[in-house]
Amino acid sequence: MQDARSCIPYPASRIPIFGILRKISIFALNQPFVKILFRILLSLCFIGQFHVGQAQKTVRDFDGNTYKTLVIANKTWMSQNLNVSHYRNGDAIPEAKSGAEWDRYSESRMGCWCYYDFKTSNGRIYGKLYNWFAVNDPRGLAPKGWHVPKDVEWLVFTNFPGNGERPGLLMKSPSGWSDGYQNCGGINTTGFNGLPGGSREVGFFSGIGLLGHWWCSTESEVNFARTRGLACMSKDLWLNVCLKQCGNSVRCVKD
Repeated sequence: MQDARSCIPYPASRIPIFGILRKISIFALNQPFVKILFRILLSLCFIGQFHVGQAQKTVRDFDGNTYKTLVIANKTWMSQNLNVSHYRNGDAIPEAKSGAEWDRYSESRMGCWCYYDFKTSNGRIYGKLYNWFAVNDPRGLAPKGWHVPKDVEWLVFTNFPGNGERPGLLMKSPSGWSDGYQNCGGINTTGFNGLPGGSREVGFFSGIGLLGHWWCSTESEVNFARTRGLACMSKDLWLNVCLKQCGNSVRCVKD
């Protein structure tokens, strides 16, 4: 039986050598002289490398939807969630309008998309949720000249020099998050404009207003692929693994 949690933290800590190296790194980085040296080297390395700004051009998908973009570390990213219903070659991506349809497509390892709670109104704000089979389809989910980022490409955000602030805070939109909790939104210094579109889990929807998950094109295991996530009341950018039949948001990066 699969774990009831469709998206779980990436279990790197289960590998003993990772735990040992982590302890050594924490000890070294807690030494005062190492902290000072690290900050100096970080500043020198990142001078001119992390210019952030809104790109002058928008990008258009096959359906004619346009997306605002941002430039970070000389790479152009979408600053809005993907909302396309056709692959790059023009073939339609099946829409799942019920849980049964979602399960049928995903169990057949066929790409599909849906709106959160199957409500079109959610798509206007958060875009579509795609299973990983749509992300990995050779016909191409991203617009021509763009791609769904690998996990390593998200490091431009985790390495962003934010004056001591954690990357999640710098990526989250100030609005669009739940009003029922304090410190849900962010300051969006990076321009990523992360929104909590939630996910389609195995058998249910979860997290709208509280969580945003974005697929990576990186597989983790036979049945899992990696995602990056932002969460209410967290300032971090999370690395998770999700079952491929789950539905998550998508961002694209220019080739």
